[in-house]
Amino acid sequence: MIALSLAAIPLQAADADLDALLGQLVRPPPDSTTFVEVRYSSLLDEPLVVSGVLEHHADGALVRRVEAPYQEITELQGENVTVTRAGSKPRRFSLDRAPELRGMLASFGALLTGDRKMLERYFKVELAEFEGRWEITLTPRDRKLQRRLSTIVVDGTADRPRCFTMLEPDGDGSVMALGVQTPADLPAPLDRTALEAWCSAGPRD
Repeated sequence: MIALSLAAIPLQAADADLDALLGQLVRPPPDSTTFVEVRYSSLLDEPLVVSGVLEHHADGALVRRVEAPYQEITELQGENVTVTRAGSKPRRFSLDRAPELRGMLASFGALLTGDRKMLERYFKVELAEFEGRWEITLTPRDRKLQRRLSTIVVDGTADRPRCFTMLEPDGDGSVMALGVQTPADLPAPLDRTALEAWCSAGPRD
């Protein structure tokens, strides 16, 4: 009994730490942040780099606006996604057709609202804290999602996420750096190892 009680103390502390961190991360809408996303794929000779703005609207909609090197708007309203690219007709589909997108949006939306139940509905959640920074690792629960997504790692400092790193079962993945405006704000060249190290570094100057 004593051993079980002692073993429960770190778990309770971790739960409290996660709840406290999620509370700090809440961003009441409307809110927006700039981003640069770097996509790594075995099918590409070089990483695909896009930049733009992420928006959280008062009606609950999440919007990803790519502004360079092309223009594209992805809007999530409930379970429905609309993708509009300059010069093309809008495409509409359900998140059931894009489990990896569901995972990314569910994690991002849950962090914006501090919704731990939403996070734990889709993921096993692990929090690690270091001097000056923290790291949340999200592992998908759903088998359908697991076929497309291995983990999401969210790195941050204080009350600000720094990066979303999505890792796929085949080794491909992407790193989305938040609060930066252009690729020039990231380490050059955009080597995957160097960028992941930048994400897990301490607070920015």
